[in-house]
Amino acid sequence: MQIAQLQIRQLRHFETLYRLRSFVRAAEEHQVTQPALSRSIKNLEELLGQRLFDRTTHAVEPTEAAEGLINQARDVISALGSFEEQAEQLQGGAMGHVRLGTGPYPAQPLITRTLRGLSALHRGIQISVVAGSVKDLLSALLGRELEFVVCDMSKYEDSPAANEIEVIPLPSEPLAAVFAAGHPLADTKIEVETTIELAAGFPWAMPTPAAGLLRDLPFPFAEALATGRFPHYRLETTATCLDVVRDGHAVTLVPRSLAIDACMDGTLTYRTVPEFLRTNDGIHLLRNRTRSPSTRILIEALQEVATSIASPA
Repeated sequence: MQIAQLQIRQLRHFETLYRLRSFVRAAEEHQVTQPALSRSIKNLEELLGQRLFDRTTHAVEPTEAAEGLINQARDVISALGSFEEQAEQLQGGAMGHVRLGTGPYPAQPLITRTLRGLSALHRGIQISVVAGSVKDLLSALLGRELEFVVCDMSKYEDSPAANEIEVIPLPSEPLAAVFAAGHPLADTKIEVETTIELAAGFPWAMPTPAAGLLRDLPFPFAEALATGRFPHYRLETTATCLDVVRDGHAVTLVPRSLAIDACMDGTLTYRTVPEFLRTNDGIHLLRNRTRSPSTRILIEALQEVATSIASPA
């Protein structure tokens, strides 16, 4: 095969059709006619000597050859995008688009504060934030659908593709127990260690606990976890957890900076918990994947904000 004959336009058509599984939708995304997209895919298949998609009346399914080539195609598209972005930046043009995934704890306040800071500077970076289960986010990272994922570092260790991922650790932050202002645990005379033990007797609203956090939980929680009674409400956003806690007897565990912000209106209160209960987040990236200027700027901003949160003035 003569690589020089392969066009980036064909790779982009291939990636879009693989992702959307529809010639109609792929053509619409690229603003071309369906016959033009079909010819582009057919020409690519002839150039490669491989059938990339099985077509039927109702479905478009990638072949084994397509499955083997999609990540390399996405890497080429990403690298070219980084090249184009760098060239535009040198000419004073617009910045690029960064897609990142986030676990529940980094979403607030780390991601929100970082985005506020970037918007104040008018850096011109387009950012898409995807929330979801860490398993799904890491799968999207491996599929080149996200530039990076910010989540608990103990989660990626269980991934079958852990050797393909590199992690930039972020400064950790203490966690805090949050409950309604009139909650029995609001008694300030209760010692910290006693607070966390007594809290085991109340319903908890939490995201899916990370393995590292589970290892550090005191005995009452470990016992409840073993019998499937912890957490009582498994909610994958801290905002939802705080809403559940605000009007009832439930308790949640969130980063201390978020607890301080959430308690400012007086409807919630928080108590510190043993110091070993902390966040354990990091920035997860694919090894050896080209990072665009916008991605590097966003990572640097996240590191700066994470440091300021962990070490408040």
